[in-house]
Amino acid sequence: MKRILRDDRRGFTTAELLVAALFGMIVMATLYGFYREQLFQLLAQETKTATLEDARGALDMMVRDLRNAGSWGSGTQPGSCLRVYSASSTSIRIQADLDGNGDCGSATGEDVTYDLSSATSTCPGSNIIRRAAFGATGSCLIPNVVIPSGSTLFTYYDSSGTDLGSSPTLTSIKRVKITFSAQVAEPTPEGKAAGRNITSTVSSSVEFRN
Repeated sequence: MKRILRDDRRGFTTAELLVAALFGMIVMATLYGFYREQLFQLLAQETKTATLEDARGALDMMVRDLRNAGSWGSGTQPGSCLRVYSASSTSIRIQADLDGNGDCGSATGEDVTYDLSSATSTCPGSNIIRRAAFGATGSCLIPNVVIPSGSTLFTYYDSSGTDLGSSPTLTSIKRVKITFSAQVAEPTPEGKAAGRNITSTVSSSVEFRN
C-alpha cells in the first residue's frame, strides 16, 4: 500500500519528450496549413468581389448613358444631333439633348464617348475610357479590361435582333450589348508564382426606347 501512495518522481524520459514534441509539431503544422489555406481563400474571394463590384459599377454607368441616348428634352430631335453618332466593336459615341435647348453638348452627359483604350501611366492594362464631351481627354472608367473570347465590347442589333456587325448602319441600331471582363492578378503566393488571374465578366443589353 505504501508503494502505491508514494509519489512517482521518475518523470518523463528523453524519448517520451521527443515523441510528444513531434506530435505537437505535427498538430501545429496541420493547424497552420489549414489557417494559411483559409486565409488565402479569403484573400482571393475578397479580390474577386472587389473586381466584380468595379466591373458592375462601370457597366452601370455605361448602361445609364446608353439609356439616355436619344432623349430629346424638347420632344423633337435637333437637326444636329444623332442618338448614335458613331459605333464600332470597341467604341461608341452617343448624344442626347437632356436640357431641351437644341444643343447636344451644352450639358454634362449629352455627348458621351466610350473607347477601349491601351494602357496608360495611371490606368494599367487595356481599359475603358469615358469622355463626357466630344474631344475631351476622358477618364479611365475601369482598368485591366479583357474582352471574352468570341465577344466584343459593343455588339449592335436591329429591331429584329439581327447582329449588325462591327460597322453597323447607325439608324438601324435598336439594341446595344456590352460585354467585358475585369482582370487582376491572383494575390496568393501560389497564384502569383503560376501567373494566375482573377477574372470577373459582366454583360448587359440596352434597348433604345424609340
